[in-house]
Amino acid sequence: MSLSKEILSTLSVTGTSSMAYLSQKLGANLRELEEAVCQINQGRTFVTRIEDKMLALSEVSKRLCTKRIRAVLGLDADRFRFELTAKTASTNDDLLTLIKTGRAQDRLIRIAETQTAGRGTKGRQWVSIPGGSLTFSILRSVAPAAMLRGISTLPLVVGLSIVRSINALADVDCRLKWPNDVLSDKKKLAGVLIESTSISGHHFVVIGIGINVCLPQTLMKDIDQPVIDLHSLGASIDRNDLVGNLVIELDNMLERYFTDGFDFFRSEWCAMHAYHNRKVFFALPDGGQIEGDVVDVDLDGALILNVDGKVARYISGEIQITN
Repeated sequence: MSLSKEILSTLSVTGTSSMAYLSQKLGANLRELEEAVCQINQGRTFVTRIEDKMLALSEVSKRLCTKRIRAVLGLDADRFRFELTAKTASTNDDLLTLIKTGRAQDRLIRIAETQTAGRGTKGRQWVSIPGGSLTFSILRSVAPAAMLRGISTLPLVVGLSIVRSINALADVDCRLKWPNDVLSDKKKLAGVLIESTSISGHHFVVIGIGINVCLPQTLMKDIDQPVIDLHSLGASIDRNDLVGNLVIELDNMLERYFTDGFDFFRSEWCAMHAYHNRKVFFALPDGGQIEGDVVDVDLDGALILNVDGKVARYISGEIQITN
């Protein structure tokens, strides 16, 4: 982990810290700390010096507020219950714990300003800082009939709801990357993590969503794939508006999805896929890589590739983002 990332991670937990404390905790001298803070603040002030030797995270966007989110939802607000916390390890884990302990509530939405152990697919860490990210999870109960049909395509539908919401609120061009990423300018803007469980015959899904709102460039460079945020795209979206719009958009889509499946959304999804009818490098689960043309996504959410003239179906793997 870079020193810049360690400083941001520490401040996300402590709120404010002295230079002396950071020096001792991170094993860096004062000059190294000053240089790292300068790197963090390139382009925008993320770390503020509140006293000569004290540092704090700046407010880079309006604070999240459940009252404001409910106002965006209007009459639909009573369909949901919101929990907002300044810090947690993982909003997905929080909701999974509620399910396991018999305290699940349908349409409960858990939002965190900071996740200290947020994760994406394939065990990747999801990086977030207060004000610079939007990280939340939604708990939904699933009827047995929907479970029998299968919910393997749920990540695709959630990704589509994110694209719809962002494109409606800002003049940006968001696209999908199979199966559960949202891109802009060929860089990752948002991601989805779906986890499901069954308790005493009742079926639940936890839908985790992470969106990059305004992150330091040095932090984005520290991530193992090309990423981008809304600020870099020139989009100034109130995170409360984004949560409200996305929650109702997704909820309406899920009602249709649990009834009709992915077929209802498939053509729209393919139209928004950044790599539809494109040649891609595809990483296989066994670590290998192939090159092929994206032909389609089928009703079960599998990616259809044409590899050396032969059509093949893939239910797991990853399209490699290349510039």
